[in-house]
Amino acid sequence: MAYKDRDVRRSKARAYTAAYRAAKKEQRALLPVEPRFCTLCGVDISAKRADARFCSREHKRRFSDKQRDYAAEYARNSTHKRTKALQYYYADIEASRAKQLQRQKRNPTIFAVNTAKRRAAKLKRTPTWLTEDELWMISQAYSIASVRTKMFGFAWHVDHIVPLQGEAVSGLHVPWNLQVIPGRDNIAKNNAFEVA
Repeated sequence: MAYKDRDVRRSKARAYTAAYRAAKKEQRALLPVEPRFCTLCGVDISAKRADARFCSREHKRRFSDKQRDYAAEYARNSTHKRTKALQYYYADIEASRAKQLQRQKRNPTIFAVNTAKRRAAKLKRTPTWLTEDELWMISQAYSIASVRTKMFGFAWHVDHIVPLQGEAVSGLHVPWNLQVIPGRDNIAKNNAFEVA
């Protein structure tokens, strides 16, 4: 017979479930138990659930971290992660810039190394045969980017069409390899180069 009062129904259901679980527990206690051991440390885990393989969550996490191939995971998800990172960065750009500035202040050595590396790459890829006019055109590209940033209110970058440090190909730091584009597009492009 169904009970009309919802609270009575719930309490009856709880009592039935508790009695059922207690009976099952007694049945399992009577069965012979095969000894089982933690995969990581070898501690006896026979008293744990039938599908348990570890003595603790910490051991489970450590074991799965040891088995993971982080490089392969990153390679599979790199485009998605980069897109998500850009969305997060541009969702609150002022806060993102403040965090980046704090990171630079906390780790000046790392940022100095990265800046020096980039400067050296640019110097290596700037040919000695460029004329004064061509060097002036390069400096004009950077001033155009600066003016556009002030005009539009968001960052503009000087992008190398063929990247200086691309995986498949490396370009030169010359006027005909430069374009002024929005910073978001430049960051999204990364070091990729698509042949038209």
